[in-house]
Amino acid sequence: MTAVRGEVMGEKEAEEYVIRLIRSVGPMTTREIEVAASLEKRRCPDQTVLFLAKMRGKGLIEGEASIERNGWLWSLPGGVQVPLG
Repeated sequence: MTAVRGEVMGEKEAEEYVIRLIRSVGPMTTREIEVAASLEKRRCPDQTVLFLAKMRGKGLIEGEASIERNGWLWSLPGGVQVPLG
């Protein structure tokens, strides 16, 4: 994502990646999403937090500030966090 160099995903690809990641792992912070993507040498088409905020605006994910996790916590709408299996 922005802090790490890697292949820039297209918007649709990045949305699918983030949804798949959250579905398999559960709620994640912005930083956790950045690290996961960087390990795969990928990054969002925009700054991570801005891209996630756009996804939130589209209703694709939910986000809330988390004191416990020390950052913005992203999840799927309706609390659906079940791994794909």
